[in-house]
Amino acid sequence: MGEEIFSKELSTFKKEINFISNLYINRKLPQTILFTGEKGIGKLNVAYHLINFILSKDEDNEYCINTNKINSNNKTYNLLLKNIHPNLFLISLKDKKKNIDIEQIKNMKNFLNITSFSNKPKIVLIDGSEYLNLSSSNSLLKSLEENLNNVFFILVHDIKKKLLTTIKSRCIQFKFFLNNEDREKRINEILNNQFNDLSSDFKNKYISPLFFKSLLEYCNKNNLQINDINLDNLLSDILKKKDYKKNEFVLKNFFLLVQLFLYKKIRNEQNNNKYFYLLKYFTQRFDDVTKFNLDFESYVLEFKNLIYNEK
Repeated sequence: MGEEIFSKELSTFKKEINFISNLYINRKLPQTILFTGEKGIGKLNVAYHLINFILSKDEDNEYCINTNKINSNNKTYNLLLKNIHPNLFLISLKDKKKNIDIEQIKNMKNFLNITSFSNKPKIVLIDGSEYLNLSSSNSLLKSLEENLNNVFFILVHDIKKKLLTTIKSRCIQFKFFLNNEDREKRINEILNNQFNDLSSDFKNKYISPLFFKSLLEYCNKNNLQINDINLDNLLSDILKKKDYKKNEFVLKNFFLLVQLFLYKKIRNEQNNNKYFYLLKYFTQRFDDVTKFNLDFESYVLEFKNLIYNEK
């Protein structure tokens, strides 16, 4: 887990974390809660702040509920950061896996059978609960249906993805949504306060904060300064290096870059009917590539030959 996911200070969702923390203080926090919302807006960050609040209680430098800040000298914070806290069990999608499998749920059940450390609550955090398959969901459901003492389940969910109805029915849901001001705060949090220095090409209110996290990682790996790039030189770098063949950022975000490129053309070109048509065309093409598992490289090369090379 990287610090860009688990920040020491919340810039958004302060009301939400305070409300949920007060439920815990007043012994009213449900055993199973579901954080649902758009991917990348900071739900996991809120979950870790809640976990730090619960597990750091009565420690030196414990979580400050008044400021929503984590002290870097706190013992729980440092254990969570390394994913070695004895009272937390993290379940997430493993590399090169399509689903959270039943073995991970079996390991969770072993964790639940171990005596709690320091008599503090035991917490199961499921990041990406939409990746639970039918077998792992049914196995998890059995644990959720038990009345476990001093145990909490926190499920983090991408609202655009399906989650088994029986799992949802066992959770108290908290829906997270970012307004434009909070979205900018979240992006600034990810980019270490460099949002104002970004090219206007990327200042689109419909772009998920998750995109900027991936963009920052791409820039760092390719020795690019995020505040120096614009859409044109980013696309040039991708096409020149042929990153569309293997790079995860490109594979996940190339269609978004195509959209941004064509929107820019529509705004700036007098003959924009052509680009409206091309936007519709490449949107349909991308849908076909996704739906019918067609060759992604051919899609990229078609964009390069039809549009990008005309610059």
